[in-house]
Amino acid sequence: MGMAASQARLLTITARMHDVEYKAQSIQNAKIQLSTQSDQVYQEYLEALDATTLTVDDINGNTITANFNNLVGKNGVETGNNYALRTSNGQLIVEDEVKDAYDEYDGNDPYEFAMMMIFGDAGNALDRDNLEQCENQAFENNSNIGSDDMNSMIAIKDKMDKILTDNGVEDYNDLTDEAKDEYDELEQSYKYKLYKNFGSEIFALAYADEGVEEDDFNQEEFNFYANLYKQIVLAGGCVSIADYNGTDGDAANNSEWLKNMIQCGKISIEIVNQDKKTGQVSFNTTSPDSDTYVSYTTTTTIDKSALAKAEAEYEHKTKQIDQKDKKFDMDLSKLETERTALTTEYESVKKVISDNIERTFGIFS
Repeated sequence: MGMAASQARLLTITARMHDVEYKAQSIQNAKIQLSTQSDQVYQEYLEALDATTLTVDDINGNTITANFNNLVGKNGVETGNNYALRTSNGQLIVEDEVKDAYDEYDGNDPYEFAMMMIFGDAGNALDRDNLEQCENQAFENNSNIGSDDMNSMIAIKDKMDKILTDNGVEDYNDLTDEAKDEYDELEQSYKYKLYKNFGSEIFALAYADEGVEEDDFNQEEFNFYANLYKQIVLAGGCVSIADYNGTDGDAANNSEWLKNMIQCGKISIEIVNQDKKTGQVSFNTTSPDSDTYVSYTTTTTIDKSALAKAEAEYEHKTKQIDQKDKKFDMDLSKLETERTALTTEYESVKKVISDNIERTFGIFS
């Protein structure tokens, strides 16, 4: 090989060696990125194992994924507490039909409201004066039974009559505001006991023209709506759960949505307390971190499919990373083989050039 050809070949080999070194370095960097990616996949796996679900425990000890419907809805899970959900400005979150009925209702009696709710759309035609007559009739029909609640109701009615007498009036509307407040408090206590004991009788009397009977009365459902109305008044109003429907679908059944709203402070959970004598309600704010029945539960402990999914995803991603890593190792091995061959050839060409130079100097010396 001549001098010029040898030098040209040497330059080619040098360029190729630089290219091999560059490719090898690039692969090494990619392997480092793979290592980082592997750490991320493992972290995602740990997070999946630690992921929590908002849950509620029923009275039988069953742990159930919590959402609006089973926590505060009409057919909610039976627990040791009565719960409510409130917005950040304090309003109660209710079912859409309750919101509509509340907006249309022009009264202020929780028991009248409940009576209309359990009877359905026809309940809107309930005659208020007739309902009062039915209440009085149910009271008179049972005034001699001698129960503790009846004796209490008789005493309460005497106090209500005394307020009218002491103020020198016969009609409630003629009372002072202070006297009205006192009268209203007594009346709510009276009605609470009245409907607790004789709600079915009042219901049958009020809707006699509709052909209903006492057996058609659902005391549990009635109590739910009467209690709910009191909560709405106490909260200063209500909003519909349907207002929160979005791209994720029905908010009422979306546990993840509810958990996120609670965690970011846009919704609070309240324990609803009810006075056993008057039926009046009050709120106590609670949290899944401290509540007895509502809590954050590790998802994989209640959902075995979530555990299987997390493991399968981790194994799949880990396998992909391993395959890439093996390919990088093979490419590095090929580059190392090529680098060794180029180095050998480089040294050989250098020797040829060196020998040519020595011969040239020998000729002219």
